[in-house]
Amino acid sequence: MKAEKRHAGDGMALSRGRRYVVDTRRGQLVQMVRQHGFISIEAMAEHFDVSTQTIRRDVEQLSLENKVARYHGGAGLAHGSDSLAYANRKSRNLEQKRIVAALVAAQIPDGSSLFIDIGTTMEVVAEALTGHRELRIITNHIRVVSVLSERTDFEIILAGGMVRNRDQAITGEDTSEFLKRFKVHFAIFSIGSIDGDGSMLDYDYRDVQISKTAMAISKKSFAVADHSKFDAEAMVRLGHVSEIDSFFTDTQPPESITNALKASGVALFLPEDL
Repeated sequence: MKAEKRHAGDGMALSRGRRYVVDTRRGQLVQMVRQHGFISIEAMAEHFDVSTQTIRRDVEQLSLENKVARYHGGAGLAHGSDSLAYANRKSRNLEQKRIVAALVAAQIPDGSSLFIDIGTTMEVVAEALTGHRELRIITNHIRVVSVLSERTDFEIILAGGMVRNRDQAITGEDTSEFLKRFKVHFAIFSIGSIDGDGSMLDYDYRDVQISKTAMAISKKSFAVADHSKFDAEAMVRLGHVSEIDSFFTDTQPPESITNALKASGVALFLPEDL
């Protein structure tokens, strides 16, 4: 009898332990989605070191609880919180983003052709470029188009593809294929993280593929990130700093990142360069 009770107790303890692990993972998953807006199934599975089936079960349950929204390929913000979340991300580190945007704009000559990526930082970069003349711009961000349309001498091309309601970004394989038709002087894109080994990462594999295509069609690639992206928890590999020409940020990066940039011959632009 005592042995049976002990085995039953062991089983209950094991069950409680598994429940704790699941609840902890799901709680972290919700926080990640709230911070970044969307994360792919594959990226979450890799981050938590579990199967994609496990993550799909997590997302399904969390969507039933209205803690996240379930999308094909990943999890996004719960319905009703999208616009507020985007506005909050745009206001976060806004002054630093404006400094970085001014640094980027100073390196773009009038009459240039360029690709501008999605994201709140790219919206601020677009604002900084409105003082230029006769730019030819391709973008997959409706909000960027709205900002740039204030200038009547800009030629603006909006890439085709699926519109993502939460941030008015256009993404997917069709968008990447659309971009391959062009060749531009500059590609400007934001990143979710830059690591000490020089790795550049982001949160959505679809967005990463578009950034890679933009790098391939440009003569020069500009990566942009404020200090909050140093060694951040992004999970999808975009590439290495050796694949870009310049990196723009608001403060001196950690020594490991600075060394990786130097070793790859990447120009580092800081506020003192204004």
